[in-house]
Amino acid sequence: MKNLFLATILFINTMSFAQNETYPLSEKALENKILSLDSEAFICFNTCNLDKFKNYFTDDLEFYHDKGGFSKGIAPFLEATRKNICNNPDGKILRKPVAGTLKVYPLEGYGAILTGDHDFYIVNNGIEKKTGTAKFTHVWLLKDGYWKMARVLSYNHHAAE
Repeated sequence: MKNLFLATILFINTMSFAQNETYPLSEKALENKILSLDSEAFICFNTCNLDKFKNYFTDDLEFYHDKGGFSKGIAPFLEATRKNICNNPDGKILRKPVAGTLKVYPLEGYGAILTGDHDFYIVNNGIEKKTGTAKFTHVWLLKDGYWKMARVLSYNHHAAE
């Protein structure tokens, strides 16, 4: 009886742990998860916490940018972010998703696609000035219990109006 009890406890603990690593059961749960992860990732981007930011991407990340071209792998992406975003002597660049434009599409049992618009700002002396807008697409994968962006497209960049 004691062995059955221990086996049952072990099974329940294993199942509850596994549930934290599985694909969300509803589209709403998936949407909430992806939007939360995207927000967390870009807080790291906006604060230049690149050590944490890198954890939101696969090692074989593909990044497509209509002005900057293509890069493959997390290292070139982080270096470009460090150089172009976090070392800008003219001010800090911020990325903010545009409310009402974000849409999450399931890749059933595999991941999700997040699309939307994002605005860019430059911050000088604590004052934000909108500099541009673009569209984005993020392909999020659930692999080994972790959500990570595997493909990022940033396109249709244009100056702020």
